[in-house]
Amino acid sequence: MTTPISELSGNWAAAFAASEKQRSDKVMQHLPAEKGENAGNKQLSAEELVPPLQQINEVLNPYGVQFEISDGQPVVVQIVDTKSGDVIRQIPSEEVLRAAEQLADLRGMLVNSEA
Repeated sequence: MTTPISELSGNWAAAFAASEKQRSDKVMQHLPAEKGENAGNKQLSAEELVPPLQQINEVLNPYGVQFEISDGQPVVVQIVDTKSGDVIRQIPSEEVLRAAEQLADLRGMLVNSEA
């Protein structure tokens, strides 16, 4: 059960944290929940990620950050500082993308066609 903000008015930091927790809980209630065996293994397209990320961006807007999604494959999500435009974090990272590309290039060399 959440504590009403009026009870926390003497402690501004606790009141702010409680209000942010209420906001994030409200957003989380509206996010779709995956059901079934493959809920954690499902690959999502960029189009499927847009609505949840819009809701997350609404919550993060006061903090000056937002999530952005690439249109290409693989889907890349970036956390961006809205004031400077700098990328704070990218998922997957550039290093992982390069490693995946190099592994894809080596795929043909790793399989011996003579058996």
